[in-house]
Amino acid sequence: MGDLADSIITELRQKFDRHPVWVWYDAQEKYRGVLDEVEAALDDVTFARYDGSYFELKLRLRDEDPNYEKNWLFYIPESRNDAEWFRDVHALGRQYRVGQDIDDTPVTQFLVEHDEEIPDAYEDWGQNREMQRKAFFCVLFDTAGPATDEWIRAYLADPEAYRETIEDNAMADAWDAQLRHEYGIDAGLDPKELAIQLLFGEVTSRSPTAQYDNLAADDAQAAAEFCDDWQQYAPAEFTRYSREIESDYDLTEAVIDSDQTRWDSTAFKGIDTGLIRLVMDRLAEETYADLPEIAAELNRTVTKRRDSFWSTEDLVDWSVPALAVETLRQIGTVDVDGAKALDSTELAEQYTRNDGWWQVDAAYRRYINATQAATYPYPKEATVKRQVTNHYMAFLQGVNRPLAEVLSDGPTLGTPQTSFYEEFVDLEDGTAIIICDGLRYELAETIRQNLGRRTDFEQDLSAVSAALPSITEVGMAAHLPGELGLSLTDDELVVTSGGEQMVGKADRVERLSAAGFEVVDMDEVGNISLEELTESDPVPRVVYSGTIDKLGESLDDDAAFSQVSSHVDDVERTVQRLKQAGYTRFVITSDHGFLYTDRLSDDHKVESPDFAPIVKRRFAAADSEAPIVDTGEFIEIDHGALSELGIDGSGIKLLFPRSVACFKAQGGNMRYFHGGISLQELLVPCLTVTTEEIEESASISYDVSIPDPITNSILTVDIKAKSGQVAFDPAPILEVRASIDDEPVADAVTMEISPGDNSTRVRLKQGAISGEDTVQFEVIDTDTRETITRQTVGLDLLFGDDDMGFDV
Repeated sequence: MGDLADSIITELRQKFDRHPVWVWYDAQEKYRGVLDEVEAALDDVTFARYDGSYFELKLRLRDEDPNYEKNWLFYIPESRNDAEWFRDVHALGRQYRVGQDIDDTPVTQFLVEHDEEIPDAYEDWGQNREMQRKAFFCVLFDTAGPATDEWIRAYLADPEAYRETIEDNAMADAWDAQLRHEYGIDAGLDPKELAIQLLFGEVTSRSPTAQYDNLAADDAQAAAEFCDDWQQYAPAEFTRYSREIESDYDLTEAVIDSDQTRWDSTAFKGIDTGLIRLVMDRLAEETYADLPEIAAELNRTVTKRRDSFWSTEDLVDWSVPALAVETLRQIGTVDVDGAKALDSTELAEQYTRNDGWWQVDAAYRRYINATQAATYPYPKEATVKRQVTNHYMAFLQGVNRPLAEVLSDGPTLGTPQTSFYEEFVDLEDGTAIIICDGLRYELAETIRQNLGRRTDFEQDLSAVSAALPSITEVGMAAHLPGELGLSLTDDELVVTSGGEQMVGKADRVERLSAAGFEVVDMDEVGNISLEELTESDPVPRVVYSGTIDKLGESLDDDAAFSQVSSHVDDVERTVQRLKQAGYTRFVITSDHGFLYTDRLSDDHKVESPDFAPIVKRRFAAADSEAPIVDTGEFIEIDHGALSELGIDGSGIKLLFPRSVACFKAQGGNMRYFHGGISLQELLVPCLTVTTEEIEESASISYDVSIPDPITNSILTVDIKAKSGQVAFDPAPILEVRASIDDEPVADAVTMEISPGDNSTRVRLKQGAISGEDTVQFEVIDTDTRETITRQTVGLDLLFGDDDMGFDV
């Protein structure tokens, strides 16, 4: 017996002590010459040779050993990949590889011991060094094929778990060769040096600097692509390495020294903080007149950075500089000089079209909200805010100054608000009119966009021209059936509808109830259970909300302005809830808009008109025969103009300061106004939303599973849906939210639900959860706005720099 046969027989006897079935692939038939000797020596083993038919092998096994009680050795002179028809039998056993034919090295022994873990593509690893290397790393890092990026991520996550195995099996040189080949890296097994070359490779690839080229991987582009995946699949590990390494280098100063904002690198947080400094410096120091143009140039930078890693992880806050730039950029698109040549309907069209001037108001509101919410002390923040606000004030004056001129001759901006009842209201079941006190046009646009993202409702947004003056009592009465009337009685403004005096909300409710509507407040709709809603009839309904105006009147400065957007969610929730009660048509409107300005300087404060018994900050009212002297600082709307608006005001005239000015009068918030002449106050939104009737279907129950505790910032939420329905039509849409103290700590994720198991991934933002112990999850039905589950789970994540495991 030869040495080779003897070695094989010895190996096989040891293997049959461990397992009864072995499969021996020999694609090149290198061992055919010793098969007879092996078969003769293994007298307690059935030796079955493939001879062109796998079926015959399977039949023999079934007939001779149906219960698999014997020892079997199958010899297949093909590769494992080609032996597809034998996979079922192979699954019963294990693969045998000849140890005598391969190196007697540590890596050989490692692979022999992990035989079943070797991917099929590398079954011939014993005859090929390249295949041996790939097989080793695939087994070590548990991948189905070569995946150097996954290998590196796994190694960087826990170098001590892999370093010893690589060194003990003499594969350090192979590891080094793999890194050189893929990325041009010579870090070997040093995790920190490996991360340095990758991170600075990303910097070299995407930044206008050569300062760190000596630290970077040779293939900087490949390193940059690796960092992109590292951020996505292991954000916590990426952040830990980046912070540890950055402590040795001042990336913020490097960005500032470059004086360039075209840095696309996201390797280090300092790059973002440096760019924020540059952007804020530029906005603070540039010439006032040039700011809109500068903002247009900076727009690419702030948009890209706001969507990049450190911002989306909530580790850097770009909101203030980004929204400052957006507001200035939007203002720069407005042709203020051209506005002087437009009539009232053309001005209204410029404001309300899809890309209209309303976007400036929306951007400025978001900017103010960001300045209120920010916890990061931005450089030169006060100066930038003054610059942005001055430009916004100039915008308000520029588009509203010509408005006063044209309205003195023709007082409407289109369809008058007094036509609302005839144009938009009907008494059909399934109709709901939602009237929000102070809902400005740009907020209605936000509602339309939100509903459009989450539903397939048909929507139409238009605007009517507010009944002058655009104050609550007048604007609310404009929604009622019957002619609107204004008069002065004992120096008080009297509002009538259909000849009946409207002293307050109770009178309006009584009039709408008499017309056939059920009238409720928005809070009442929110407090009705879903069961009650689905059991109630969709009678014609009017829903009132006074949230926005209450904020504006009761709070001062930016606090009121930053909170009005919360009302958008309330309106959307009301629509979705009423839909469950069978409502299919909604009209969302307001009494008036509002004007939000900087605190007005003395030159914007107009002396109150003599002989006007009613003087508010944005309008005054006097008897039609009162001898008012026109000073040129205000315009006059007489009974003829009021008649054009559908208002009976034969004994009254109204006076309005021009542009953003105000009369010297007592008031509350000195920055929140309504009741005057401006596009923001007068263009009242009318958003019509049409839905389909809900078809009755079997109820659905949900079983929601969320990891507890959470050990990774990327987690899977599993939802099992159970119902008597075979299929869901339409499929329910659930939204998964994560928050701490009511502040979101992840982007909301929506998932379309089918019967059975469903899952989605949620990525928690590191900056929002760092240092916290728990996080609250909510799963919400986007159609009903009902909360399916609310769970508080623990957090067990490491974000510190003490656990890096660096060996430096």
